[in-house]
Amino acid sequence: MKRVHRSIAAVLAVVMTAMSLLAPMREAQAAGGQFQPRWTHWPTSPTVSVRYPLDNWTVLGEIAGRGGSGFDIRMLQGERWITAGREEVGQLGLSSDVVSKLVMAFPGHAAMVFATYSPENAQLRIRVVKAERHPDGRIRTYLGDFTPHHGERWSAQRHYLSESEALDAARAGRNPFASFRPADDTDPVFYNIGWSAAQVAVGHAMRLYNAASGFIALTDTRWTQTVRRSGNLFRQTVETTTQAWVRPKWFVALPIDHQPYGTQAAICTIPGSTSCASLEHLAHSGVSVAEWDGGNMPSPEDMLYSWTDSRSGFTVLAFALVTAALVWVAATAITAYAGASSFAGQLGSGLLSPGWVSAYAGGAYSVASTVAGGGGPLTSAQQGYLGATGSGFLEAPASQSVHASVLTRTIAERHVDNHIAAGLAGVAQLYKGSCAEGRSSQECRNLALPAGVLPRPDSVLSQNNVASLRARHSNCYAQGYRGGSLQRCTAF
Repeated sequence: MKRVHRSIAAVLAVVMTAMSLLAPMREAQAAGGQFQPRWTHWPTSPTVSVRYPLDNWTVLGEIAGRGGSGFDIRMLQGERWITAGREEVGQLGLSSDVVSKLVMAFPGHAAMVFATYSPENAQLRIRVVKAERHPDGRIRTYLGDFTPHHGERWSAQRHYLSESEALDAARAGRNPFASFRPADDTDPVFYNIGWSAAQVAVGHAMRLYNAASGFIALTDTRWTQTVRRSGNLFRQTVETTTQAWVRPKWFVALPIDHQPYGTQAAICTIPGSTSCASLEHLAHSGVSVAEWDGGNMPSPEDMLYSWTDSRSGFTVLAFALVTAALVWVAATAITAYAGASSFAGQLGSGLLSPGWVSAYAGGAYSVASTVAGGGGPLTSAQQGYLGATGSGFLEAPASQSVHASVLTRTIAERHVDNHIAAGLAGVAQLYKGSCAEGRSSQECRNLALPAGVLPRPDSVLSQNNVASLRARHSNCYAQGYRGGSLQRCTAF
């Protein structure tokens, strides 16, 4: 009876798993309701208007603005990013001449773009963080979304039209991200988007919000499978554990002249196109994207999937012995009843003796069971998505196994749909360190907590802040830091 109960439980487990996997993946991964902006209409002509979203800034933290404590010659000394109070530039660890160009290209306190991309799902999420000083004297930091709906702003400005199309004054422009836009206006995720198009989207977000840098976290998956056996020669329990570990692979987007060794992407704004007939239809990223690995770019692994399958049963040896015994009995019976026939003669001569037949039967069972019960190595989620061309549209790849199907859904929920500070450990570490988003840089230092690259309310230009940066720079220099490491030590 126990065996019957186990069989029923196993059938129910298979049915429940299958039902969860057959559910529409889009419904399981949808991020509807996370984007709630106000919408406006922009007239492109007396008869045509384009509807696009306004920004949906959420306040992360604020402090009272601080004034200077009098002029200090040290405010004009030292590296350019320090004298400008630009921590977010120093955190990049670039050379001094490049930093100077970057500060001039993006005056004032620039925003930062954070993107999370999942090639397993062909999904992208972009957030923007900025800090502003307000007329009331308070300094606030904000978090907002850049969505495929924002592409309607380019449509409202009549961008991406050919010369002949632009002659039609009543015609609106093109949304370069129309192919990735969900039907739900409250969903901020880019769907079915390839790597090239993801870079273009990040570049558009950086230009729209005057961001000095953009960080893209692409998921990198590693599968492991361990097998543990217990029992004896005749009955064994085999426990197989399959796990998937995911870490962020970091790409940094910078202005082209500040990162000349990076790649520049472009897509055609005509949906479904494989090439562009008109240069005006091309949407360029406008930034240079390069992979950054090691150093201050955190990439710890998160275990996002674990499945243990335990099975007990008789071993191949046990079945082989039973089969051999049965064949021996059958062969002996044939010998007894066949008399002096030629068949019996063959048995007696050893050419087809009971022992030979039973051994052959047992060996055949061993080989067959190995082939039927084995299988190829477990494959990870599909790779090779980094070459999308044309419009940048990428159909979400079909999962190769039950394990990959569950992991794909988990990555979407954790890495794309989730709040950036609660996503993968490496993403949260770079974004905010171990310090809450609403705290100031000074509060993080007082608590001895890493602050990440998130702009803090007190990182806006002020004399006191410059003096603080200068003091931290001297301290890091005394500890032996040099070059980019010195800048990052000071900025973090």
